[in-house]
Amino acid sequence: MLGLLAPARAAIVAPQVGQTITQTDLFGYLFVAPQAGDWVRYRVSVNGNPVATKTIGFGTGTLGATQAAFFEIQTQTSGLVSSPVASQSVAGGTITWKMFVDAPDFNDSLRLYSFTGGIIKIGDALFRLGGDPSKPVPATYHQTLQSLLLFGLLPMPDTRAGIVVSSRPENVSIRGATLNTVHTIVDFPPRDIGGSTGLPESRVETWQTTDVPLGLVTVRVTTNGGLFSVDLTAFGHGTYHGIITQDIDAVPYFPGS
Repeated sequence: MLGLLAPARAAIVAPQVGQTITQTDLFGYLFVAPQAGDWVRYRVSVNGNPVATKTIGFGTGTLGATQAAFFEIQTQTSGLVSSPVASQSVAGGTITWKMFVDAPDFNDSLRLYSFTGGIIKIGDALFRLGGDPSKPVPATYHQTLQSLLLFGLLPMPDTRAGIVVSSRPENVSIRGATLNTVHTIVDFPPRDIGGSTGLPESRVETWQTTDVPLGLVTVRVTTNGGLFSVDLTAFGHGTYHGIITQDIDAVPYFPGS
């Protein structure tokens, strides 16, 4: 299986107990660059209660005259994931985002990506995202791939240094397959970023392996008394079939954009 996976261009030193590490470096450790056709599926939970399932596929396409990498995220709410009714027949049950970035691939774990275009599918309706290309992209979305995909779970941007509490090998079973992971725990202190805003104290745990695209098996964040989890439930290599196949230039802009 390892022969099918592309290594990251930026190698991250293995976390050591007592070492200071940023969130970016933590998620760059054991990063595996997703190739076109790779996919992962995660269950998102809050305080142990599943709230959504996210299937993420990766690919490349043409945006204008430029070759660009994209990821496609299909999100299903937990109530519809377990429902015997087909989610396609329930309005709003499934939302799909196809987002292009300013790079031809996802091979660099430390690269900061910006969105250059996208399409959202709500029910049967398709809308193009974005507007005037001369407008600057918000800094919030100038992030590493891992942070973009985990948006809503991780503080963004977050360059503060945390302390590695633990980092050790641990086997994880996914659909009967055993993955050899490294379980790392990092504690991040609170951070004042000015005014009335700031980042609360948080503990971030990762289970990472070179056996799957992205390298992330599980991510858990404990902050403000809550536990937020993303757990890998399935993955594949080169077998993803895109949901949104329409050319972006043929899709109307989202109303009001």
